[in-house]
Amino acid sequence: MLNTAVSRLGFIGAGQMARAIGFPLIQKGILKPDQITTSSPEESHLIPWRKIGCQTTSDNCKVVDSSDAIIWAVKPQMFAEAAKVLSRTSTSRKFHISIMAGLQLGVFKETLLGSTNEKEGIGSARVMPNIGMKVGAGCSVYTMGPETTDNEKQFLWKLLSTNGLVYEVHETQINAYCGLFGSGIGFMFIVLEAMSDAAVCMGIPRDLSLTIAAQTMKGAAELVLDEKEHIHPAILKDSVCSPGGTTIAGVAEMEKYGVRTGIISAIVAATKRGEELGKK
Repeated sequence: MLNTAVSRLGFIGAGQMARAIGFPLIQKGILKPDQITTSSPEESHLIPWRKIGCQTTSDNCKVVDSSDAIIWAVKPQMFAEAAKVLSRTSTSRKFHISIMAGLQLGVFKETLLGSTNEKEGIGSARVMPNIGMKVGAGCSVYTMGPETTDNEKQFLWKLLSTNGLVYEVHETQINAYCGLFGSGIGFMFIVLEAMSDAAVCMGIPRDLSLTIAAQTMKGAAELVLDEKEHIHPAILKDSVCSPGGTTIAGVAEMEKYGVRTGIISAIVAATKRGEELGKK
């Protein structure tokens, strides 16, 4: 259980990323299902939450009124409209957390203050998580609003660290982190799928090729993350590239077709798109 004053959690937006954060909290006993309330205009998004015992609604105000902390998991372009209904909420202090790509913390807080009745003030934070949290292998970065309490900070740390790596960063860096791991995990799926496609082309069954490709990617990641070794990936790559061997032949093809440049360009493009979303 959470040893903080925050004991009731709400999600406005109940889709993939909300489930990636919320479901593991229940599975690991951090929160009980009846401590979580979710809202969404899409009934299909609420069904999985109801199945595990959480409270669900289509009314965002009910989420705010029944929660100590609220995670805003809607699309950034939908946030202002979703927040308008908060004029009907209670006046007690709440901790509002944004996981919306590109939306600056100042804009997030200003929009809430313009819509809410929370006369006791609000705590606020901006978080960038990734879908890996669903399996306890996530990455998250966050920045806190200046008015946030120690209890709220402790709650957020516990919330995020339960399911992966977490770092506090300056807000100016969050869009870059979004490109690196928020979108980056999606790029890894493409690499994984391409490895599987190549294996199928060489006669390996699809199911087996996907499992082995995923395990290969996992092994590479674990080697880089090994705290005892701290080995740079370039050194690890060189360690399996024998002169005139199979790996260096494949690496030459990757360089020929611009795999490295493509991945760099994808992360830069995702970062820039996050900045654009923040201006809308």
